[in-house]
Amino acid sequence: MTEMMKSSVGARRRRRGHGLLPAGLVAAGLLGSSLLMWQASNAAFTATTANGANSFSTGSVVISSNPGSALFNLTGLKPGDTGSACITVTYSGTLASNVKLYATSPSTTNALSSYITLQIEQSTGNSTITAPSCTSFSSAGNLYNSTMNTFGSTYTNFSNGLTAWNPSGSSSRDYRITYTLSGSAPNTTQSSNAAVTFTWEAQNT
Repeated sequence: MTEMMKSSVGARRRRRGHGLLPAGLVAAGLLGSSLLMWQASNAAFTATTANGANSFSTGSVVISSNPGSALFNLTGLKPGDTGSACITVTYSGTLASNVKLYATSPSTTNALSSYITLQIEQSTGNSTITAPSCTSFSSAGNLYNSTMNTFGSTYTNFSNGLTAWNPSGSSSRDYRITYTLSGSAPNTTQSSNAAVTFTWEAQNT
């Protein structure tokens, strides 16, 4: 090879060598770039605020009666018989409510319920009696005064029940229920039966 050719090849090799960077310098450059990006993504100001734990609870609708059993369990009645018993109904819920009275499970044989009159009176205010005794009962007037048959067939649920009272908190009412077997009850009502359950229901307003 001539001296001129050797010189030309050496020059090309030197030019190619100057265009390459050592591997260590490339790795160091990448690491530096990554550190700059991490610092940039981590450099943020923050702030928060909170208004405490928010809680929710429901009110209640609670109603009870004393006594909770039947007021009457009568046998051997005859035309003209009458009698009374009292019951205390207590509302102890926290929500303002409507209380209504209606009949459940009415039954009769030989139309006996058509000859029994029910007079239902409500007290003037909170309970003053020891039920089922009616001593100290103070009447605010009749809530109902007609036959057991009409009561059982007309007032059958809350929507069509008799409005009792509208408590906004704990309160009670006494009720005096008087029955009378009509003096004109016919012979066909002998050995007959009639029954009804008095139901007070409360619903919040």
